[in-house]
Amino acid sequence: MVKNNILDYEQAEDKMQSIAQNGIIKELEPLASTTFGLPIRHFTVGNGSKDIVITGTTHGSEIISADFVIKLMDDIDKNTTNWEQVLDNFKIHFVPILNPEGYLISTSAIRKLIPEDMPQDEAEKICKEYYKIYRSDTTDPDLENNLKRHQTFFEGIDYNCIPDKYERIKNKVKDILEKYPDLPKWCLHIWSSNANGIDIQANSKFNPQIKQILNGESLYMKPVRFNNIDVSHPGPLNCPFDKDSTGEFKIEPETQAISNLLEELHSQDKLFAYLNYHSTGGMIFQRPATPPEELNISQDDIAKKEIQNYMFARLYSHKTYKNRGIDEDGIDKKEKTPYTIQKGKENTTSSNDLFRLLYPQDLLIELSPMGGNPIAPYGDLDGNYANSINSNLDAVKHTLKTAGSIKMISENFYKNIQCLKDKGDYEQVTSALDMIYNEFSRRFNTNETVKTNNLNRKDTSEENER
Repeated sequence: MVKNNILDYEQAEDKMQSIAQNGIIKELEPLASTTFGLPIRHFTVGNGSKDIVITGTTHGSEIISADFVIKLMDDIDKNTTNWEQVLDNFKIHFVPILNPEGYLISTSAIRKLIPEDMPQDEAEKICKEYYKIYRSDTTDPDLENNLKRHQTFFEGIDYNCIPDKYERIKNKVKDILEKYPDLPKWCLHIWSSNANGIDIQANSKFNPQIKQILNGESLYMKPVRFNNIDVSHPGPLNCPFDKDSTGEFKIEPETQAISNLLEELHSQDKLFAYLNYHSTGGMIFQRPATPPEELNISQDDIAKKEIQNYMFARLYSHKTYKNRGIDEDGIDKKEKTPYTIQKGKENTTSSNDLFRLLYPQDLLIELSPMGGNPIAPYGDLDGNYANSINSNLDAVKHTLKTAGSIKMISENFYKNIQCLKDKGDYEQVTSALDMIYNEFSRRFNTNETVKTNNLNRKDTSEENER
């Protein structure tokens, strides 16, 4: 009987260790240690002169993102010849679990509901049921006792689920829950924050909620499924800093660790791209936000980043798909269901908004079209889960094989429109880029077909000679 494929913290650690022991992917010193001493593990592979950074689990409860990055490492380890071109051109940095404390907390809660030895089919049924309940919580008004159904789904699972070997983390979570009794009683499974109760994505000095919190405001999350969570103090989701502890904004070790890595590579002119994996939505965030005045980034620089990021996103989305099979018109659903590229313009609020402004070619990829952290993406293994993992493996390989050409095209396009008085608005620019990308893709696919046919003819000729 097949055990379920959800990795808890210890299993993820063992899996990473096993891959590194094979010697193809090297483990470096951790980027940093968390407040409570967990290592932020850092792995590399490749010999190229330009660097790619790939991270998972900025949010601890987004467990499929760690799952994916570990599977990507495993694929490179086991099928290295398929990645030779990529590894010749790039050095890849993997940080599978950027927020190990949050991952530990969330997966400890999951393990109480779905034990390690639970058969795959039983676990899948539980995850599917959670998915349905989670979806119902997106529209229902406040429920009895101010709890949501996806929270009571984990009823009875409290801080005691955290193993005793992580006693400091267990005690910190206990302290937070006792200090802030307004927090939902059963919330450890959705613990996206670190053990301090701080959300790494929200932990940005440009987050406007910081000023509101310092002014004493209570800020509840807006989505109906989470509107019983006050983010003005530490907790499972979206709190940017701990006012009661520090009295002022403080950057967390996890945020500082990824910031330092990106800045170090960028300052050495090595950073080529950052792929930041999150869990649900089946979409790609790529457009640089409106920069704060303090950053002093010119409109020309923003325009250039918009072009490069959009083309990079087009390249990535080309191999993603949400569904498989042939539809009623005889068309493969893979061709019709790529991940959505988000084009909306927003202000800089999060750590990743900041990274996308400061560094080249930054994509935030939401992996699973089937929403519902942490376990809903595992509720349809042959469909949603397989599509999410396999299509994104293909997307990474395809993107990194052809990223150099796309960057060159983007730079030439930017130079050409700089000569125009009317450069067009964002929609007009992206429409033009779509046409350019489609032509590039057509030629690329033609060349690949020619190469394949030539190889097949060569193989046939050699077989005939034998």
